[in-house]
Amino acid sequence: MKNSSLLILSSLLLSSSVLGAQSDSWSAQSTEKQFDKTSQMIVKSSEGEHKNASVLTPDAQSKIASSNAKKTQAQARILTARPDVKAIYQEFWIYDAWVEFYSDDDRDGYFNHFSVEFDADTDFNSATVYARLYLGKDEVFKEYHATSNFNIYSDNDSDSFVVESELLNGFASADYEVLIELYDAYSDELVAVYDGYNDADLYLLPLESNEFETVQVVVVREHGGSLSLLGLFLIPLIWVRRLKKTA
Repeated sequence: MKNSSLLILSSLLLSSSVLGAQSDSWSAQSTEKQFDKTSQMIVKSSEGEHKNASVLTPDAQSKIASSNAKKTQAQARILTARPDVKAIYQEFWIYDAWVEFYSDDDRDGYFNHFSVEFDADTDFNSATVYARLYLGKDEVFKEYHATSNFNIYSDNDSDSFVVESELLNGFASADYEVLIELYDAYSDELVAVYDGYNDADLYLLPLESNEFETVQVVVVREHGGSLSLLGLFLIPLIWVRRLKKTA
């Protein structure tokens, strides 16, 4: 009876570990920067977005910002197909994008801290836009950040926008692709898409979230009458060997 109880306990622990590994939730925290003005931290997750920060929206655009806030509070999107911009006359486009890597704590070649800088242009003298950023693998794209509204000025190359991010959870070690959607802040219309097909800098990015950065070793000290965690995992093997002997 005692052995049966221990076997059940070890099975529950193993099942719990498997379920945790299969969880499809994800989150990232980011800051935004344009014209040397940086926001505070913004957390985006599959459960919703939490802003701890002032955003970069100019006072003149405050009405647009409040309406846009409702959209960015929603759960992070997931795309299973690349979006298509159907406008005949393209009045917005993304001219270029760059990626910079920062932290790889376990030095395995996969980074959890990186930034994406992109330069959006328009046929107008100026326009107010916002962007959604995704990380994709096997043609499935998870949204990890939705920007505040920001202004772009014709084809000016000094109005680029930087999103610096740290992946918190839900991104296994792999080569990812960044996909950027650009929206008109007035109409919420998708006006431009930019991804690894347009720019090799956004393709095959070695990334992973924090839970894959370090391997924690837990040392369990045994005391009289106690059972170590390692012992719990060995119980199923011992049980199988005993069954074979008695067979």
